[in-house]
Amino acid sequence: MAPFSCTVHPYKSPTTHSAAYEIGPSGVSNAILFIGGLGDGPHTVRYTLSIAEHLKETAQDWSIFELRMRSSFTGYGYSSLKNDVEDISALVRYLRSIGKKKIVLMGHSTGCQDCMEYTKHEEDPVDGFILQGTVSDRESIVDFVSPDELKRGLDLAEKMISEGKGDEVLPTDHVPPVFSSPMTAYRWHSLAAKGGDDDYFSSDLAESFVASVWGRFKQPVMALHSAEDEFVPATIDKQGLVDAWKKSSSQVHALSGLIPGASHTVKSPESQAWLADRVVQFVQQL
Repeated sequence: MAPFSCTVHPYKSPTTHSAAYEIGPSGVSNAILFIGGLGDGPHTVRYTLSIAEHLKETAQDWSIFELRMRSSFTGYGYSSLKNDVEDISALVRYLRSIGKKKIVLMGHSTGCQDCMEYTKHEEDPVDGFILQGTVSDRESIVDFVSPDELKRGLDLAEKMISEGKGDEVLPTDHVPPVFSSPMTAYRWHSLAAKGGDDDYFSSDLAESFVASVWGRFKQPVMALHSAEDEFVPATIDKQGLVDAWKKSSSQVHALSGLIPGASHTVKSPESQAWLADRVVQFVQQL
């Protein structure tokens, strides 16, 4: 990866010593606030550079901001969507304070869950949402752990939560080694249990639940699944999910769909170009 420039914005946040990193021309009117997934932090998802460059080339009055939250990098095992919303809200307030007219939240992977959770929050509204890599952590976890091991970990997590120990860390042998962070009982249950707080995108959710959570959107939302996402089981109908989300809310934008040829993090240049163009089309319509 070649060197690149960004503008650093210190701001007040529940995460100490916080700074946001602006990619693209500083001083533009509008902002895309990018939120990564588990293990991500500023600059870990490379397609943000492609989007920022495309916004600049097409003379859009937008730049991209990335942030470090309490859950960033290896902090996710100790955190929650609630904490993320607090951190995101702090940056939204800062962006409004420096004169940003329109703000779009763009989530990648678990960052999409943050966007869904943000719709509960009315104090610091934004103007739109983009969801990329809308993967169910619960459904992807089954590729990394046997049913018996999963049940063993969830049983202990539920026991600890019932005893008021949800913020205590699970033994490492109760969590798949693919996860790089120690995991509290609460966060493991949130990610891995049906009906956990992170369980927004599973294919087996009740229609009434899907309608209720997508119905919370008061601003346009563009949902983009990666067509070749390696973290989505082959049995899952990704286009069918997007169609169901469109049916659930008139705010789910017509531009929603599958990113052709895209992996989870949209690694191929062709898929990145498609994504960047779709983002430009979306923000132009806000």
